[in-house]
Amino acid sequence: MQSRNWKRWLATMAAASLLAGCGGGDGDDEESAQPAPQPPVTEPAAPVSKVLFIGVDGLTYPAYRQGMGTQALPGLAQFTVSRGWTGGVTGEATQQPTLALPGWATLLTGLWADRHGVRSDADNQALKADSLFARIRAAHPQARLGAAFHSSRVAALAGADRDAGSLQALTDCAGVDDCVAAQARDRINEGYDVVLAQFGAPGRAAAQNGFGAAYEATLKKTDESVAALYAQVAARRAEHPEENWLLVLASSHGLGKTGTADGLPLASNKTVLIGASLPAMLGASADDSAVDGQWDPGWYGLPSAADVAPTILAHMQALPAAAEYDLAGAPLGGQTALRRALARTSMDNKTVALSWTRVGQPPREIAITRDGAEVARLPGTAGSYEDSGFSFDTDGLHTLNYGISAAGSSASARATVNYVKPVPLLDSLRNGLTLLFPFEGSLDDRAAGGGGILPYDGVQAPAYADPGIFGQSLKNERGTAAMGAFRLEYPAGLLDTLSAFTIGFWYQSDGVGNDKPIVSNKDYNSGGNPGITIAQWAGAELRFNLGGSGRVDINGLKFTANKPVYIAMTVDKAAKKLSAYVYDAELGFMSRSVSTGSVDLGKVAGVFGPHLGLNEDGRGTYNACCSYDKSPSTMYFDDLALWSRALTPDEVKSLALSGKSVSALLP
Repeated sequence: MQSRNWKRWLATMAAASLLAGCGGGDGDDEESAQPAPQPPVTEPAAPVSKVLFIGVDGLTYPAYRQGMGTQALPGLAQFTVSRGWTGGVTGEATQQPTLALPGWATLLTGLWADRHGVRSDADNQALKADSLFARIRAAHPQARLGAAFHSSRVAALAGADRDAGSLQALTDCAGVDDCVAAQARDRINEGYDVVLAQFGAPGRAAAQNGFGAAYEATLKKTDESVAALYAQVAARRAEHPEENWLLVLASSHGLGKTGTADGLPLASNKTVLIGASLPAMLGASADDSAVDGQWDPGWYGLPSAADVAPTILAHMQALPAAAEYDLAGAPLGGQTALRRALARTSMDNKTVALSWTRVGQPPREIAITRDGAEVARLPGTAGSYEDSGFSFDTDGLHTLNYGISAAGSSASARATVNYVKPVPLLDSLRNGLTLLFPFEGSLDDRAAGGGGILPYDGVQAPAYADPGIFGQSLKNERGTAAMGAFRLEYPAGLLDTLSAFTIGFWYQSDGVGNDKPIVSNKDYNSGGNPGITIAQWAGAELRFNLGGSGRVDINGLKFTANKPVYIAMTVDKAAKKLSAYVYDAELGFMSRSVSTGSVDLGKVAGVFGPHLGLNEDGRGTYNACCSYDKSPSTMYFDDLALWSRALTPDEVKSLALSGKSVSALLP
């Protein structure tokens, strides 16, 4: 508009000059003189918010630091950069594998896997939450958004946005980064409001050849593409001063020491790079601390992958209101941020414990909302809150959405409460209680039945998680050594002489490990070998097995990752029945029974001695020799007990739903 006004003014001036040169007036000069045309008064154009989001898979924080030291990455050097983290909070419901698809799901939604639902790199994944594209289009229906992806699987995550009209241009570049650069350049030239470019060649180079010369050369080429896009935005701003551009840079996950993406919650995998065209980022740190050691929980105060989408949404004026805030991250451009928001439901489903970490300037107060309604106001120094003010009219699973707000910053957490009428811990559970390990800082058998727990290697010290299910729980870490984990020793001949027995315990894991014995006294290399096994399989599935001259199995019982689940297994020799019970706070109570058929129940004790492997089979070497997934695994056990009889379904429900430890039945 401004350009056209000036052209009109110049045309008027030219016409006036032409008339004056032709002697068009017949009066004297003073009387015929006309005032000279003045340039039009124009209002400056309204600011227009725009975003260029560049993702570089395979760009590790150590590689960035090295490039800054040698000045080999001038494109990346133009961003304000911080070491950040991904993968959710380890051991909590938000934990997710440090892989490309879960990482990009977080970058696109501002949420972790408990909300966006992507937990692996498998094909045909779908987001279960609104993306930043959907939120921006809802706030600005005329906005134009485009994306170009190196990875076809990541591009598929945005397919629903394209189909819904939230993403007007989506290009699957099928592994060609030059295509990504060209498509992003075209979208910028076409005036798109949000442009996303996912580069992936550095990640492919690291996976193929490690962090050598080929990786460094690929990273330099990617840096050139980043620099070109940065310069293109600068040129466009010079031509269109009304455009207010935010540039964001991020990697979706870290890499292992050899350059591979193994998905483990280790420091090098959880560490990512986050950058922006901001003068500073809240909580940012350029600290070059080693990132190949044990993860330091203090790093949760750094920017996270979940902060990227809120930062973009804030710039585009598309953030949800404080009372409706449902994102796990917070904008990086503010003065205060609330991070690492967690919600943990008590075992009796009566209380939800909220916790968070504050970064930046302390606010005057913090407001807590539940399902959009304010429930508390706390001092600005608070870092936790317990909510017990909810109630339900019906039994079943209920979801509570919490918002935590302070000084213009918000965070959210979601809790699930499985409400049932109060269930007592049945006194009958005293009957036949033979072994009981509450794991309250020790491996003592409270039932005094002659049991003990020892490390397979004879030297591994026990570790305890606090808080556990009831007080503390056993943190059973199985590494890659030939021998590891722990075994539960029971009196010799116990399983041989009993006509029935039940094993029950509380269990928690990340749900990632595949083919991992949880409790077993057999050589699990074959389910037909004599003995019993309860195992975890991929997709957070539990399988129950009984073998001896034949086998029977109960498979397909799901559980929720990173949340406590109660598991019980009953072998009734007289009735020739195997029963499996699982209680999951989100999935409810599940039970199945099968006939043992022709299985020789006289072999139920196995052949390796009177013990049960924990996070291992009866031999103690299955993870290293035979498991499909030989990566380290961590399992949490609590209230591990053995009864010398078959518990009834009502008794197992009592153990799962009473919210009390079996220890409460003992003097």
